[in-house]
Amino acid sequence: MICIIVIDEIAIGEANLQVIDEAMGVIGGRFVPFHADQKFQHVIQVQCEMKRVSNINDFNYKIRTGDNVDLHPSGGVGITDLKGINEIYIESAGINLKQIKIFK
Repeated sequence: MICIIVIDEIAIGEANLQVIDEAMGVIGGRFVPFHADQKFQHVIQVQCEMKRVSNINDFNYKIRTGDNVDLHPSGGVGITDLKGINEIYIESAGINLKQIKIFK
């Protein structure tokens, strides 16, 4: 499912998210940045260099479905964007079973 990734109501990109582990409520996929991501990319990359992921402790990440519904995963949202690697990955854990069904 294509979802919009948001920081503080700024749409920074989209991702085609798929179920990685249904029992744990994990979804993930390749992140495709929008122009607005440039405002955050350097900081995200520094965070990824330091701890391998930028997560909700760093930014107020939200995953918004095509139906304009924000997911509230108990395990948060993380983005991995390492300098020199031309692929950005997003993952989220702790999505409830009702919501994870829409990704199947």
